[in-house]
Amino acid sequence: MANEGGNIYNEAREYRKGNWTVEETMVLIEAKKMDDERRLMIRYGESSSTHERGKPAELRWKRVEDYCWKNGCFRSQNQCNDKWDNLMRDFKKVREYHKRVAEISGAGGGGGGEKSYWNMDKNERKEHSLPSNMLPQIFDALVEVVERKGTAAVGGGGFGTSNVNVLSTPLQQPIPAAAQSMRLPLPPPAQPITRPFAEPSFPTVDSDTSGNSESPAKRRRRRRSSGGGGATAGGSSLQEVCSAISQNGSIIAEAIQSCEEREERRHRELLSLHERRLQIEESNAQINRQGINGLVDAINKLANSILALVSHKNQPDSK
Repeated sequence: MANEGGNIYNEAREYRKGNWTVEETMVLIEAKKMDDERRLMIRYGESSSTHERGKPAELRWKRVEDYCWKNGCFRSQNQCNDKWDNLMRDFKKVREYHKRVAEISGAGGGGGGEKSYWNMDKNERKEHSLPSNMLPQIFDALVEVVERKGTAAVGGGGFGTSNVNVLSTPLQQPIPAAAQSMRLPLPPPAQPITRPFAEPSFPTVDSDTSGNSESPAKRRRRRRSSGGGGATAGGSSLQEVCSAISQNGSIIAEAIQSCEEREERRHRELLSLHERRLQIEESNAQINRQGINGLVDAINKLANSILALVSHKNQPDSK
């Protein structure tokens, strides 16, 4: 990572401008998928590099830029960040539209006469406030990224959700064969997690309170020997464990939400700084143009004065 970091700050790059091509977009999606996997490994302690924790968002997007640059997508980290935001916004619109149509169809409404997004032309998509240029291969790649991220979150921390595979629900209008042939394979579902502390905490409470196989005299002797507080102590211990789990879950959720809010705020600040830098560069260029124009005018005036002086000396005497 040291050599990579040196390339990040020492290499002078000339970024490409204009509209994104399909190849550039697919490279960006692959870079973001790798960055999400790296972040999940760091978050749940599966990475051995502890210095990677807590890095600001601009360094992570700089890593995305480096990946794109090595794969022929010559875009800056700000361009990658803005393009990703636009992709996710369009993806969510198409996903919610498919989900809404599928719910209507499942409720017996027959889909409400709505078409699939892939069977619409640009005018129909515009009427439904949908993006006009979403391609099937880009949508499927985004589905894989979002589902992989949600599945990893469920398997690692238990706070993620994965409800984005809306294409699996049948719609009134079938998806074209071209779009289905470009579907990418989805990751397998996460395996259930076993809690090692859950097994030994319950048998004592159940054995003290059940009494189905013991006689009343034996239960009374056991109650006298334990002081009558065994079941109460077991119940309070169980409540304390549940309360601790709930509090820890709330703390982790709040920490994740706070981190995402800080990243979004940092991104807005970077965009504002970028806009101010562009304004300063434009003003400097305008000042330079004005200075050059003034210098050219001064040179022209000096040349005219020299020509007038030479012509005056070359004129014959009036005598």
